[in-house]
Amino acid sequence: MRSIGNSRLWVAFVAFALFCGASAVPVKTAVFTGLGPRGRGLVSWLKLVESSPELDLMLVDAAMIRAGALDRAELLVIPGGASVVEKKDLGPGGAARIRDFVRRGGGYIGTCAGCCLALEEKDNADRGIGLIPYDRIGHKDGFMMPIALNEKGAAALGMKPGEYTVSYHGGPVLVPSTNAVPDAKVEVWATYASDFDCPKSKLRMFGNIALVGGTYGKGRLFAIACHPEANVFSLGLVKGAFRFVLGREVTFPTRIRRPRSLVVGAFSSGMGGVETARALLDIDACEGVDFFPMTADEILTGQLDRVDYLVLPAGYVPFYKAKFSGQARELVETFAAAGGKVLAWGNAAAFAPPGTRVFATAGECVDFIRREGAGPR
Repeated sequence: MRSIGNSRLWVAFVAFALFCGASAVPVKTAVFTGLGPRGRGLVSWLKLVESSPELDLMLVDAAMIRAGALDRAELLVIPGGASVVEKKDLGPGGAARIRDFVRRGGGYIGTCAGCCLALEEKDNADRGIGLIPYDRIGHKDGFMMPIALNEKGAAALGMKPGEYTVSYHGGPVLVPSTNAVPDAKVEVWATYASDFDCPKSKLRMFGNIALVGGTYGKGRLFAIACHPEANVFSLGLVKGAFRFVLGREVTFPTRIRRPRSLVVGAFSSGMGGVETARALLDIDACEGVDFFPMTADEILTGQLDRVDYLVLPAGYVPFYKAKFSGQARELVETFAAAGGKVLAWGNAAAFAPPGTRVFATAGECVDFIRREGAGPR
């Protein structure tokens, strides 16, 4: 009898150990890095997910999603950028794959354009894939905005109700849709707590919907029109999103500032594709390199003075045409003429100023930066 009791205890111990080990396995987290996502928001998501010991980063593009890559994932993150481009890139097949993934129990976190992508399809045929029964009534330019987290949202995210300041950069102003999404049970969790003037728009932000969450089929989703990942003071919302969608805590280690020998900026407004996403993460990990993702805004506000190298990564040509033009391009040309070093690969070479060092592949550019960061300057 004693041996039987001991064997039961041993079985229980093994089961408990296996359970603990299983719960410690990092969550396969797919971040969409196809066409559409861009800028500091995308880079922030990549760095956050890769840094967390509880998450295992998967870089996926539209072709990979259509081919079934989400079958290996537990969570999908759709970052900000341009939802119209995201949906066009995904195509009907990719949209159907995402709906099926969430319906079967997968998690979905969408910020800004990723929130827009989740909208119902009937009135958002060019940008929504039909995960949440909400429509958009417009958007405004970038700003830091307070949002008011209500009691339901606070309870779902494990936070305190009240105001949280987040980065807003043209995300959708949401309203309930008159078109049902049968598999969705979603509610309002936060509204805009302030307003700001925009000469081009009479749209008011105050009181309108900023954040919704709930379920789609067996899966959970979190869709916010803002960029909580872009501000260290709003990371609580990001952690709350993971807590709700995954049912477990996620940590993001604090980055420790160390003296670096080389400052490398990367034009993230034009980026696109898995290869580029991986290259920027590899540059960020280079010994001796201080990585600085830059949008056109940083260039226009004189931030090129901070960098030794400016990288023009391969990306989405229309983004380059829209963002890397006019005054921004003139400032980069001035930077290069004054001795600043510009690096490029792929289709970004077509937008590079004279004197740019062009690489055949992203890997060659990363290797060059790694050597420069490690060597004496």
